[in-house]
Amino acid sequence: MQKGIFAAIFGVVMAVGVSTAGAEFHASDLIYVPVVAHTTGANESVWASDVMISNLEGEDSIDVAMVFLPSGLRNNSYLFSDRTEWVGGRESDNFGTVDERLADIPPGGSIVLEDVVEAYWPENSGLGGMGALIVFSYLADSLEDDGSREFRNISVSSRTFNTGTLWEPDPDNEGEFIQSEVTYGQMLNGVPWYNLADSAFVSDQGDFSYLVLDGARENEEFRYNIGVVNTSDRQTTLIMKIEPIQPDGQPFLFENETPMFVTVTLPPLAHVQYFQIFSSVFQLTDVAQARFKISIEQWSTTGTDPHPTFTAYGSLVDNGSNDPTTYLPTFEYPYNVDCMWPTDDGSGEPKMYGSERRALEIPEARP
Repeated sequence: MQKGIFAAIFGVVMAVGVSTAGAEFHASDLIYVPVVAHTTGANESVWASDVMISNLEGEDSIDVAMVFLPSGLRNNSYLFSDRTEWVGGRESDNFGTVDERLADIPPGGSIVLEDVVEAYWPENSGLGGMGALIVFSYLADSLEDDGSREFRNISVSSRTFNTGTLWEPDPDNEGEFIQSEVTYGQMLNGVPWYNLADSAFVSDQGDFSYLVLDGARENEEFRYNIGVVNTSDRQTTLIMKIEPIQPDGQPFLFENETPMFVTVTLPPLAHVQYFQIFSSVFQLTDVAQARFKISIEQWSTTGTDPHPTFTAYGSLVDNGSNDPTTYLPTFEYPYNVDCMWPTDDGSGEPKMYGSERRALEIPEARP
């Protein structure tokens, strides 16, 4: 079960001289956006997400299809039973919602989808209205009724932002101010399927089964949120372990001197976000700087070919302005910068493509 072993490594570039390695490759035909939202937040913030999709092909036009995974520890595997909850670009492909901008995106072209949750899945907007987005891309008009397609590469990013008020001095009236509406937001790159943390890869080549989030602090000035997405196949449940780590590298401790951690069960394709995780989960109210280690504690499946994988993100938010900063996950283990791995048959050919590397596909069309 090494579907993601080579995948995780291929998508990461070694940072020489430091202990963490961050993902730098973002092109793929299957991309997970770890969070998009249309929801209210702390301190009267109101969040929305725009999504940009770019066709990275040099010659071919492409189509795109998307599905939203609502948050809340719910089993979202039913979304892959048919295309009812999906958004695509062509009526003929039988998607529940059609936006023609998702069809025939030209080579090198880009589109921006504004307030994507409210636009396509309004029943999931409002309080708690967030989740993950899965985006598939393929050669224009190549999607078959059985879900097969001709893979083509895209990049996907999201900007999640809230609206605030800016007061600037009125140049014409001393002592008076002009009020204007502004936005404060954060950008999050979509995660290709080959960059997911994979429980299969724990070997002498490295440990790419867990992720680390930096920049964690929480006090009167800042709050820190963490999100985790079960990106496994439709039949695999994950029990995730989330551990806060002090600046000296030691774990935070409970009163009984045992290391702090929390576990959470993520059903198939589930999303969860912890708001103000230090105070709401660990009852810590003044943390100057910390990290989090996120790993799979256990997993279970009802399928015959499980692929236990996940991704995560961190968000540091200024309590005064509601200005957010994204913290992307990293792998800690340094490794060969080649990032090109042979096939299992020893032929030496790069193992970059193939349906066996993807745990998910577009479902069949229903009449």
